[in-house]
Amino acid sequence: MGKILLVDDDAKSLKLLSRTLADEEYDVRTADSGELALAAVTVNQPELILLDIKMPGMDGIEVCRRLKASAQTREIPVVLVSGALDFEDRLRGLQCGAVDFIDKPFRPEELLARVRIHLELARLRKDLERRVAERTAELQTAHDLLKIELDLRRGILEELRESERRFRSIADTVPAGIFMVSPEGRTTYTSKWLLKFLGASLEQVAGDGWRRFVHPEDLDSLLEETTSAIRERRSIQIEQRLLRSDGEYRWIAATIHPRFVNGEYAGHIGVDLDITDLKLAQERDFASRKLESVGMLAAGVAHNFNNLLSVILAHTHLLLNDIPDEMPAHESISTIEEVALRAAEIVNLLMTYADNSDPGQPEPVELSSLIRNMVPLLRGSISSAALLDTHLSEDLPLVKANARQIQQVVLNLILNASEALEGRPGTISISTAKTRVDAKSAKSGPYYLAEGDYVELEVVDTGCGMTAEVKSRIFDPFFSTKFLGRGLGMASVHGIVRSAGGEIGLESSPGRGSRFEVRLPAWHTGPE
Repeated sequence: MGKILLVDDDAKSLKLLSRTLADEEYDVRTADSGELALAAVTVNQPELILLDIKMPGMDGIEVCRRLKASAQTREIPVVLVSGALDFEDRLRGLQCGAVDFIDKPFRPEELLARVRIHLELARLRKDLERRVAERTAELQTAHDLLKIELDLRRGILEELRESERRFRSIADTVPAGIFMVSPEGRTTYTSKWLLKFLGASLEQVAGDGWRRFVHPEDLDSLLEETTSAIRERRSIQIEQRLLRSDGEYRWIAATIHPRFVNGEYAGHIGVDLDITDLKLAQERDFASRKLESVGMLAAGVAHNFNNLLSVILAHTHLLLNDIPDEMPAHESISTIEEVALRAAEIVNLLMTYADNSDPGQPEPVELSSLIRNMVPLLRGSISSAALLDTHLSEDLPLVKANARQIQQVVLNLILNASEALEGRPGTISISTAKTRVDAKSAKSGPYYLAEGDYVELEVVDTGCGMTAEVKSRIFDPFFSTKFLGRGLGMASVHGIVRSAGGEIGLESSPGRGSRFEVRLPAWHTGPE
């Protein structure tokens, strides 16, 4: 299934990791020091390295740094393993090139899930590099043949122009973008495929005109890379986003080689390949595996806690029946029962996130009517300084869901918006609308949804907003920015929406408020 190198100076930990992976039929090799790990990699390269940070002598950070400094080993993914990783350790790990972290003690399910993900990503990357290399080799061969032909016809200007026209005719038939730049870095030729992709003419992309089609966030790095390649007469491979003729930015992998005519440098020639769908597939696969792993963990925890709480509640009930109310022990046992019931509420939220709860059969729900009936409750739940603004569309299609759970989603989103106002005056807007997910939008944005009709619920606040770090974890179970928060409200929202076949998206930035968008599939009651 894959070759894995385990590096740990703790023999017990090494044995446990090795046995866990070997049981899944991975080819496992071990090393108990950083020096031995570097030697082992040079003899037989693994596909993945699990590397302990805390080791005597050469620690895991230094081993990772040396692996990434070598051309022969820099592409091997490294996952750092250690107990109680603090922020500095994680930062150093990322800076030296690590792709992930696993905390000790680890759960076998999480370990195996992460190993599978990184092995699959490494294989997809190799496959992409192989295909790009094959295309580049074909182009290089064509370029070499053209160079030989030009060398043979040196001094005959008309024949040289004929060869140039022949090359361009061939390039225009290739289903990829081909371009040429002068020694000064100005575009001199662009193939028809690339011009059609950009929706531009040759005059519009000539010289430096191509720059306006590059995503603003990618332009500086692209200019730096290409300028360096031209100055040093070397090849480069780079990814950037280009604006397609339909207004969508697409990820492009560019392979650019220097070209020479009669031994003289004549500029660079490049090939552009659209890799957007491949990148999106990788991202969706990673997100799906992460959600699956977290859901399995949440389900297991909820099940075990539920069993324990059932025993506690049963015994407290029996004790309360046997002990008179006036005895001091009666009050203590009542307190135990109340705490156990609150713990049971948390377990129910956790089971909702894991999609293992049993809320009852789904039913037709008219979202605007449901929210309209909740407005008095919602107004009483938010800060007195907050203004609740509603825009509820009429004649919405029905959604098939559990009404109680949808109420929980609405209430949690409104409470979250109220907390974001931090007691200051502000507005919370809640709206509903019918929307359509077409083939284009189904492949982009925060929604991994099938094409079709959806009902959209939008909750917007003018509060403090969120940082990128908070946004990335807002739906994680047990993550909370509140001191006494349980961290399950937004996690349960995410679980309920997913169980109803929908998705939830978030836009937020510090000081600019937050916008939550929930999309639920419309329920068509006609014949299938």
